[in-house]
Amino acid sequence: MAMKTSGWMCPSWKLPRTKSPICRTDGGWLPVLAVYCLALCCLAVLAPLAAGQVLAQDMGSRFRIGVVTAGRDDARSEAEPFRDELEYRLGLPADLFLMDTLGELTDALIAGHVQYGRLSATAYAAARKACACVEPLAAPRDGDGADGFHAILMTKAGEVPSLEALAGKRLAIGPARSTAAFRVPLAGLAASGRDPRQFFSALVPVSGPEEGLAALYDGLAEAALGWSTLLGEADTGYSAGTLMQAYDRMRLDVGRLTVVWQSPRIPFAVHVVRSDVAPELKDRLRQMLSALQDEAPGAYFAIEPDFGGGFVPVLPEDFSAVMLPLEPQWQAMLKEIAGQQSAALAPVPEDGGEGDLPPP
Repeated sequence: MAMKTSGWMCPSWKLPRTKSPICRTDGGWLPVLAVYCLALCCLAVLAPLAAGQVLAQDMGSRFRIGVVTAGRDDARSEAEPFRDELEYRLGLPADLFLMDTLGELTDALIAGHVQYGRLSATAYAAARKACACVEPLAAPRDGDGADGFHAILMTKAGEVPSLEALAGKRLAIGPARSTAAFRVPLAGLAASGRDPRQFFSALVPVSGPEEGLAALYDGLAEAALGWSTLLGEADTGYSAGTLMQAYDRMRLDVGRLTVVWQSPRIPFAVHVVRSDVAPELKDRLRQMLSALQDEAPGAYFAIEPDFGGGFVPVLPEDFSAVMLPLEPQWQAMLKEIAGQQSAALAPVPEDGGEGDLPPP
């Protein structure tokens, strides 16, 4: 493997004349100085290589990175700067393995076919639930500094001032596959002692958050679900999310809406590594990701083109909101609600009803 070096050379011409047994430059010790400098140069180049050889032995010689193509023909070339930077910083060969879908990448991580990948928060939760064999390393931030979003429950301002006031009212809910408009909020409400099946008089199926807001304003429901960073200017719908989209697209006065419930923060995405990867390699990966935007912006944007704020470290507990719907009692509840709404739900749009989520 070709190693990148800094081109550093021992600057003997700058040294003062001295009697030092190492750095004497009056002619008697110059050969010693040359040997010493050569040794330092060799160590500087060979140390990362030696460390990489040890890690390579632990990893089966090569590091395997999974990348979701999502139908893009140029996915490999797009991800190449990230692979190249990772290979250099880890000091061992790295390969890209292309997957068509996020589900395939999740399965590959669980099976151990790849050791590293970028997942959505919900895909990480599914992998963690399946085998506890992946660990989160870092999550990206957007350009406004938000490192995630919240599922939110919205009402008309002044009409329903609190969550408790919604008892016996109607709630507009999105498709069953939606993270922010179905799974996270319904499980979160149930876990807080408010089973949606009994707390609300009706669960009104809609195709997504925009239709949920329309149902709210048309009087078909008293509350609707969506998502928001809840960061930035409230008057313009915060930095991203359902409220901001409503403000931008429909010039909706978001001051007429009140958020009466919010989930814990949900990371936009997460870079994960297999738990059986060597601890030294995990540490290097964390260090690399934390500095990647500043030190190698080309490599950063090759893997995170939609989130320009760099990486923040994350822990398993940062995914509590998306782990909750996977608990057996809430899984059963969500399945029941999904079955009840399937007949009444309008056809799902081409985006799969995931318009309430940021780019994966």
